[in-house]
Amino acid sequence: MIFTKAQVNVIAAIADAVVAPLSPEEQAKLQTVSNTTSNTTQQAAAALSAYISYSGSTDAHAVVELLEQLRPDQRERLQTILNLLDSAAGTFLLTGHFNRFAQLERNERQKAMTSWKTSMLPPLQRLYSTLTGLVVNAIYRNPSCPAYQAIGYQGRDPVRSQKDYQPKHVTERLPMVTLDEVESQFMSKRFDAIIVGSGAGGGVCAAELAAAGQSVLVIEKGTYYHESEFHWDEKTGIKNLIEAQSLLMSENGLAQVFCASAFGGGTTVNWSASLKPQHYVREEWGKKFGLTHFMSPQFVKDLDRVYERIGATASGIKHNKPNQLFIEGCHKLGYPIADVPQNTGGQSHECNWCFYGCTDGIKNGTMNTWLRDAHAKGAQFLDRTKVTRVLSENKKAVGVECVVHNSDTKIKLYADRVIVSAGSMNTPGLLLHSGLTNKHIGRHLRLHPCQFVYGMFDDPVDMHAGSILTTVSNVAENELGGGYGAKIEVPASHMGLFAAILPWRGPVEHKQTMLNYRHFMPLVLISRDKDSVGTVKYNDQGHIAFDYTLSKGDRRSLEAALDRAVMILAAAGARQVHTCQRGVGPFVFAQDEEIRADLPRFQAWRHKVAKYGLPENGVNLYGSAHQMGSCRLGVSPKVSATKPTGETWDVKDLYVADASLFPTASGVNPMVTVEAIALHVAASIIKSTKASAHL
Repeated sequence: MIFTKAQVNVIAAIADAVVAPLSPEEQAKLQTVSNTTSNTTQQAAAALSAYISYSGSTDAHAVVELLEQLRPDQRERLQTILNLLDSAAGTFLLTGHFNRFAQLERNERQKAMTSWKTSMLPPLQRLYSTLTGLVVNAIYRNPSCPAYQAIGYQGRDPVRSQKDYQPKHVTERLPMVTLDEVESQFMSKRFDAIIVGSGAGGGVCAAELAAAGQSVLVIEKGTYYHESEFHWDEKTGIKNLIEAQSLLMSENGLAQVFCASAFGGGTTVNWSASLKPQHYVREEWGKKFGLTHFMSPQFVKDLDRVYERIGATASGIKHNKPNQLFIEGCHKLGYPIADVPQNTGGQSHECNWCFYGCTDGIKNGTMNTWLRDAHAKGAQFLDRTKVTRVLSENKKAVGVECVVHNSDTKIKLYADRVIVSAGSMNTPGLLLHSGLTNKHIGRHLRLHPCQFVYGMFDDPVDMHAGSILTTVSNVAENELGGGYGAKIEVPASHMGLFAAILPWRGPVEHKQTMLNYRHFMPLVLISRDKDSVGTVKYNDQGHIAFDYTLSKGDRRSLEAALDRAVMILAAAGARQVHTCQRGVGPFVFAQDEEIRADLPRFQAWRHKVAKYGLPENGVNLYGSAHQMGSCRLGVSPKVSATKPTGETWDVKDLYVADASLFPTASGVNPMVTVEAIALHVAASIIKSTKASAHL
């Protein structure tokens, strides 16, 4: 066990304070919005009051289990705090009470944690957000959560989790190479190309190089799951498919990134959004960075080809209730609103669990498209294998060193060329560990930092049901000029994520919010970061340890989008509007008030939201599902990590093909852009191969 018994007692005491059993008087304060939830208020309140058995309930253990997944050095810092709270002197230092934290009355613990939220000391503010966020996330993403039934939330896809469910498309299982095959066949073989990563970049390169007649091996550190194995609950999906189980946080604790660690990479877990880079992005890359390919007819053809292969279209979309309300709110305000093309081949795909893998096989990630094309041309796949370094001789790539299937033995595999498509958080580390020294490797990280806003409606909205992310508003996308601003979209938001995003304001308010979960709809503000400073680095154990500081301008972009988002929710008829600002409580329309965005009382609250803004320690976290730019393309090693072809400046025949190549943030979900760039990288490799053959 990683945590000591004393530390577990402190964790349980914290959980007991955050998601606390309620007194009968407190239970009486809980109200459903209407009589449309699955059970009565009393039944729901009783279930919600079951938390938390201080002596070690399933919920307390779920929190400990999640905390054990923190990076070792982060866990050690947390253990230092827990040790302080296990002593009277340490508790006095952090709370003002001279007694061990676990021995304080529950209301004393709650008041102490609330004081951390409003403390003038940033470390205490971060302690509040970290502990409250991790506690509620662990509890509400746990499939055994007793509140699910009362709230009317099943915790699993209600259709696709049935034993007799038949998917719409049954695909053949892709064959994975075994350890025996590696040891008996591959160690004496030389491939034309080894590709590290199976996502948008790696999948496209595999298909193109195999089609050109090259022998290709794709190595993926994640596990290959067939569509029939994608019956996930939130906890299992995150455990099996997300890097660091979603606990990848910046060193200052203010940014959290979500990236895939799965066969198919981000295309397996993304929300199907298939947007092309806008003209001003392509022009900036061409004119400012000298990368003329992005302004060429060929790049346009590549984008069209990607659309065709993945079946990206807005036809067949069926908007779920949150997206319908988003459309309605934008129309009432005259804001622009558009459908988001989905990579589903025009088929309706009302599955809000698709970001844990597409059971129906409709979402055309690389598993169902480019990698199958590659397999048909002879490419081979090796999953559950971590590449530790790229091998080179005389500054030329000659293969990789890897650990196969979590064995203890490092194996060397050889190839004429190596393509690294491990993603913006992992590609820099592999290059650096392989001896590359270009100063731009790991720098210029772009994240599309996000904030969330929620509206609560009188009738159930069920944000966990229906199609994922089908609309976008560009009303705030040009706040800084040059196409820098923030887009507004409707994401999926299941209970674990929902519980962690909104600030904890005490046990009664928390239970009230969770009780009405089905009545909430989310809006996510996705900024195209311009001059925020991000760097990917790694600690002594090789774990990702990134820095990210949001600039004033990029914060202003999010604040402008926040202002529009609260207006949209009010215009759509939300009874309550909740931001993630710690210092601004939710707005509630009274029962006798008409719900209108121009109501003077609402406008006064809107002004308060704008005045408070999004200060560094005034929100729980800035989240990000898009990581870009950490090995950016350029025309010189003085300004970039890679050549315009994707080849590294340091080592010949070592290429990069993923979102780390982006010169700037793309401003849109990056999958389509990555795949189009990968077509260019693959074409460059094929051209280089032919040129070498004629020497």
